[in-house]
Amino acid sequence: MGSVTSSTITEKNIQPTANFKILLLLSLGHLATDLNQGALPALLPVLKETYNLSYTVVGLIPLVATFSSSIIQPVFGLLSDRFNTRWLLPLGCFAAAFGVGFLGITGNYLLILLLILLSGLGTAAFHPEAAKAAHFAAGGQRASAMSVFSVGGNFGFAFGSIIMAELLYLGGLSASLYLLVPGSLVALLLYSKIAQITYGEGTGEVKKKAGEAPAPSRFWPLVTLMTVVIIRSWVQSGLTFYIPFYYINYLKTDELYANTILFIFLLAGALGTIIGGPLSDRFGRKKLIFASMLLVPPLVLTFIYAESLLSMAALFVAGAVLVSTFSTTIVLGQEYLPNNVGIASGLMIGFAIGTGGIGVTLLGVLADATSEHVAMVATALLPLLGALLAFFLPKESNA
Repeated sequence: MGSVTSSTITEKNIQPTANFKILLLLSLGHLATDLNQGALPALLPVLKETYNLSYTVVGLIPLVATFSSSIIQPVFGLLSDRFNTRWLLPLGCFAAAFGVGFLGITGNYLLILLLILLSGLGTAAFHPEAAKAAHFAAGGQRASAMSVFSVGGNFGFAFGSIIMAELLYLGGLSASLYLLVPGSLVALLLYSKIAQITYGEGTGEVKKKAGEAPAPSRFWPLVTLMTVVIIRSWVQSGLTFYIPFYYINYLKTDELYANTILFIFLLAGALGTIIGGPLSDRFGRKKLIFASMLLVPPLVLTFIYAESLLSMAALFVAGAVLVSTFSTTIVLGQEYLPNNVGIASGLMIGFAIGTGGIGVTLLGVLADATSEHVAMVATALLPLLGALLAFFLPKESNA
């Protein structure tokens, strides 16, 4: 397989109907990869206690994880656009599981950081290549098909912490090795099916026809969209981080109840991904993003101020609405950068979401200066800025 430049990828390469076998395979790989990212929060308290680490030292672990798994994804996207790197799919999936799986049996902090780095690099390598493959397997209904790919990752992240907590309860820290099982099996499956994953008609990459002009890129719409994704990530990460603190410290509930509420929120996000893709294809990308950003503030405020059952229902709907645009923003980013689908995927899935994690730090400063309640209200209002930016996204040609 020779190298393929970014100019070989055009709209004419895309098949009219979706290849759901490939999309489900990629979704399974997405689940097995992101399962390890979801497991990390459950491992951190145990690592801290086992190795007598300070909060500052423990804090370096998610920092390394975020940088290696998210911020550098566009680099792998660039490689994906320039070369045939389908081998990154099984390798990335396995590396993600290997790094987190072996955390429980190493007694050296430096090795812990190196394993986290390895797992993060595996995650970063998998996502742009997988999203690019999903793009070309999507057919005409791109957002619907991309939601099939995306929901695997959301389910993996949602269930990772629950599965890891159960493994820790049953087998202690060394039970992290069991995460190698799904990662290895899915990596082998991806490797066995790698020849079926193509970027156009036939079995290989499609070459650009003579005299065919590359589709234009749209820089400022891409920047605007990335900003919206960063805001969405601030809100999602802020709620994910502060829901347990809000329930335990502010509402004085127990940890089990707080973590159950968090799981409900994350599960709702996974379900929202499934619903959002078809809605985007039916009503338009811009409309869905704008409506999502506009609906989240009243839902989160209802969660904060309403009574128990209504509060929980509002949080569930807020999670679904907020994350419903996950696949849509990936597809829109790919449409804004049609000749560099890998880079666009890395920017949407990795860089923008990873950069959005900085918002958790800023919300922490706000919470320290005021209270968890004020930080939650600020998180609720932040999507209004996202709605304003989404309003200025260019009108779609089919809208």
